Amino acid sequence: MRSTSIPKRGRVYRRCGCRDVRRRQLGTSCPRLATDANHGSWAFAVDVPSLDGRRRTMRRSGFPDEAEARITLRQFSQGLALGVVIDPRQTTAEYLRSWLDEKGLYLKPTTMARYRDYVEQDLVPALGDIPSTTSTGSTCAPTSPANSTPAAVA
Repeated sequence: MRSTSIPKRGRVYRRCGCRDVRRRQLGTSCPRLATDANHGSWAFAVDVPSLDGRRRTMRRSGFPDEAEARITLRQFSQGLALGVVIDPRQTTAEYLRSWLDEKGLYLKPTTMARYRDYVEQDLVPALGDIPSTTSTGSTCAPTSPANSTPAAVA
């Protein structure tokens, strides 16, 4: 059994949208964050590789609690370890369309036309609004038309 170690990357923090007298956001330096547990929202920041070699930091905020932010950061880091960068806010439809654009560079036009039909006519209407980070095998499980429960897969 192969062991895959996921490097610890990124950080989780709490921030808010309060502004100072010069109308600048206080962010993590808001004094209410230290005294009011319900003030602000949780966020994470992680460095992602870029093609030009320069450091690029991706930040996502708006998580209701620390656990939710940590779970999303862990999922994102697992994707980075596999060489896949998925934006936690990206829908399945957006992911499939970007996948098609990438594949269009390598596939024959007839194959590309068939893939585009499958994605636009079958997959996007069924799965398009689902965030790409929450798509799982159970999301895509076939259903039985009689009772709308997952069908047995042989």
